[in-house]
Amino acid sequence: MATYRFGAFSLDTKAYRLCRGQKAMDVSALQLELLAYLAARPGRLLTRNELFRDLWPGVAVTDNALTQLVSEVRGVLDDSPAAPRYIETVTRRGYRLIVPVEELEPDAAGAPRATEARAVQTSNMDVLRSIFEGRLKLESLGAADIDAAIAQFGRAVQLDPTFAGGYIGLANAKFWKYELTRSHFQPDSALLAAAIQDGRQAVLLAPSFAEAHGTLSYLLTASGRWDEARAAARRAVTLQPEFWAHHFRLGHATWGAERLRALANCLELYPAFGFAHFEMAMVHVARHALDVARGVLREGAAIEARLGDGERRFPANGLHWMLGAIALSQGDSATAVAECDRELAGAGRSLYAREFSVAALNVRGFALLMDRDVDQAAETFQQSLAIDAEQVRPHIGLIQVARVRGQTGQSSEEHALAERAVTHLHRGGRAVEALIMEAALHVVESHQSRALATLVRVFEEAAPWAGWSIPIDPLFSSLRPLPEYESISRTLASRASSETGAPQPT
Repeated sequence: MATYRFGAFSLDTKAYRLCRGQKAMDVSALQLELLAYLAARPGRLLTRNELFRDLWPGVAVTDNALTQLVSEVRGVLDDSPAAPRYIETVTRRGYRLIVPVEELEPDAAGAPRATEARAVQTSNMDVLRSIFEGRLKLESLGAADIDAAIAQFGRAVQLDPTFAGGYIGLANAKFWKYELTRSHFQPDSALLAAAIQDGRQAVLLAPSFAEAHGTLSYLLTASGRWDEARAAARRAVTLQPEFWAHHFRLGHATWGAERLRALANCLELYPAFGFAHFEMAMVHVARHALDVARGVLREGAAIEARLGDGERRFPANGLHWMLGAIALSQGDSATAVAECDRELAGAGRSLYAREFSVAALNVRGFALLMDRDVDQAAETFQQSLAIDAEQVRPHIGLIQVARVRGQTGQSSEEHALAERAVTHLHRGGRAVEALIMEAALHVVESHQSRALATLVRVFEEAAPWAGWSIPIDPLFSSLRPLPEYESISRTLASRASSETGAPQPT
């Protein structure tokens, strides 16, 4: 028998009782059976046939019986099929519990461990309400909601500093706020450090709580602590193997074959998570398997298209940008422009919309340069800088524009701006991006050997996926036919084909 904690509810299968905070809910035995069945398999798609088989063994019932039962349970949970917070309907297939579930572990005598049980539960309804509201704001990935989420989780921690859930929410919210600065010359490293501290506090309070380890893994990945991040993600998967988010975090913290396996597991549990396709495609690009990457991205884009334009959980950006970059690397400028336009049209208000809008504008600009549409290219690069002035790529594009126009002075000015931006990247600790931009400037200066040598230095950085986009980066199209580029290609493919992301002997 187990006790499950999800959202504002706890379900004690031994006592056969569902509580909201300290209040016992009025539920039928069959409703409890369905909830227990879902709670034991969080994140997993449960087919209608499976539910009929296990909830009504040996009994012939109609489809409407299950539909009605799910509707009744939603009523108990105050859930909505149109905007589900607990139970998601997968049309014509079945149902999925989409809220994180905590299973309290018994000690050797069969009783919950008292200290940790307190850390994963709270009797304070205001705490639960704050955490619930904070989670709703975060899951839309809306940048405008982050400060409000931080306030909600901060209030939960103040009300009950022994409850791990408050620290987990606070860590996630601070991390998303840090992500808004990640593309700056000087990212807010203090904010990331504060998020990690909150994540560690959650693990300290509840060492057997999978969500604490999974959250910490994501934060450690952002800070470049790869070994710790992988260990934390693997711990989360071990503790709660049926929750899709832990598999995604493991994929995010790993590279090569392990990333692909973890993300495949994530999609099996939560097929509507489009961004997993983006991170899988990264591996295939690094392997130079561009047709495979294109297919994976199209699957993700199809998922996003089916979900529509309304606000939803975990929207995926970047899929069309990468499709455009792949097309441009293969000389198809028309498709590149079309895909980048799709990225821009579907950007929305998501946390990553701005970042990928900028990336799409840059690829679009280089595609227009390929077509000798210099005026449109110049306008596109200027649009990119208007969204984010702390960049190098559009300045390199404008160098090429000025040269085509015969504007020597303008070319020199843009070159100086690009060099200054590279210096800022180095000072801000963004070594990989700084080296890639250095190599691009060497290409502009027709110093191919220096460019290749600088790209090799990218692999000295700790990130196992460093340089993954080189095969589709329009800045390096002139290097790819060179024999010396082959060693870079082999290194990328080797790292992306291994288990750990480390280079393999060639």
